[in-house]
Amino acid sequence: MYIEILLLVIIFILAEITHLIFLYYLLILVFLLCLPGIFALFTAPYVPSLKKNAEAMIKLADVKPGMKVYELGAGDGRLVTKMAEQGAEVVGYEISFALFLFFWFKKTIFFKKGRVFWGNIWTKDISDADVVVCFLMPNAMKKFSEKKFSTMKKGARLVTNTFGLPGKKPKKTQNGVYLYIKD
Repeated sequence: MYIEILLLVIIFILAEITHLIFLYYLLILVFLLCLPGIFALFTAPYVPSLKKNAEAMIKLADVKPGMKVYELGAGDGRLVTKMAEQGAEVVGYEISFALFLFFWFKKTIFFKKGRVFWGNIWTKDISDADVVVCFLMPNAMKKFSEKKFSTMKKGARLVTNTFGLPGKKPKKTQNGVYLYIKD
């Protein structure tokens, strides 16, 4: 969210200083593109996982070559890249256009594996996932429990950072990371 606001402020200042009309149009366009990311504050603001938590998420996910992995709220794509390097087919979804662009830019320069798409996690089909990874706020974890967990296939792993599924007991925990296996 803060990245989007910073981007908007920079474009606004440039438009005010230069008085170039196309910058005002760019400001409107960027605002419309960034609006979902600003509203994402209520689902999961961009907070990078701590290194120990990211390592625990990767360990508990137990990603193997050929597995289908989704990261919901992929942020800057660090976990997507690390899991893809283990041979899995990893797809991340990020609602923040600025973070999506940041991942695309990093991937273009550093030729990293994994894919991140700009999109709303609630509209994505995850029923073919072997592993789902997410770092969502408690209200979003409740919504995930009600709407998405039931669509996961039997034996699929759900790895969550910091906030677990309400009313469900994890199979394992490590460093504030929870592992659930779909029955």
